[in-house]
Amino acid sequence: MADRPQRDGPNDPRVSRPAGGAVPSWQRATEPESRWPAFAAVVIIIAGQTWVATSLSLRPVWLYPTVAGILLLASVAVYIPSRPEPGRALRVLSLGLVAVLVIANMVSLVLLVRGVFIGSQLSPPGLLFAGAALWVVNVAVFALAYWELDGGGPEARADGCQAYPDLVFPQQQQDQQGLAAADWKPTFPDYLFVSLTSAIAFSPTDTMPYTKRAKLVMGTESLLSFGIAAMLVARAINIAHG
Repeated sequence: MADRPQRDGPNDPRVSRPAGGAVPSWQRATEPESRWPAFAAVVIIIAGQTWVATSLSLRPVWLYPTVAGILLLASVAVYIPSRPEPGRALRVLSLGLVAVLVIANMVSLVLLVRGVFIGSQLSPPGLLFAGAALWVVNVAVFALAYWELDGGGPEARADGCQAYPDLVFPQQQQDQQGLAAADWKPTFPDYLFVSLTSAIAFSPTDTMPYTKRAKLVMGTESLLSFGIAAMLVARAINIAHG
């Protein structure tokens, strides 16, 4: 809401201002973004990870889906859309859920490597398809990670309480003013695009990570994406050579 009071971040005299003293878009208070699309994305991610884990013979196959499902249900239970800022419980549950999903993808990548170089019960095309599914799931997982990380999460971004963003989008850059609303804020589809382009390029594209934690997360996605892509290429070459 435009009339919601801002916190110390935007009013901190140590925070730099663009020429003319204009308030950056990330420091403008706006309506908080709903978490329901992200919750729906998590359901799809868990389903995809379960299929990949089953295909790659992860044992016990129920472990990660069960833990992630419990964290998701707990997050939904404590989520209050009308609340202007997230409760501590919701923040801890959300970050814990992201961590579990990332770890599950790392484990699946290890199983994929084992399947490519040691052997798998899957046929060569089946292993190739499992790797491709893991790559798609990885894109969705890190879209969720960026969405939860940037500016302290969707509620904190809407409150405009952060002195600086973790990710800087083109619409937030001073030389791009006039191409978007002055109070423009990224939403989940924007983070999905960031994750997709980072997974393809193995590096930042139009949206730059400005904090150490953002660089760490984007670097982790690039490494995982590169590893999955390398296994897909190796398996494709193996299939081509018969």
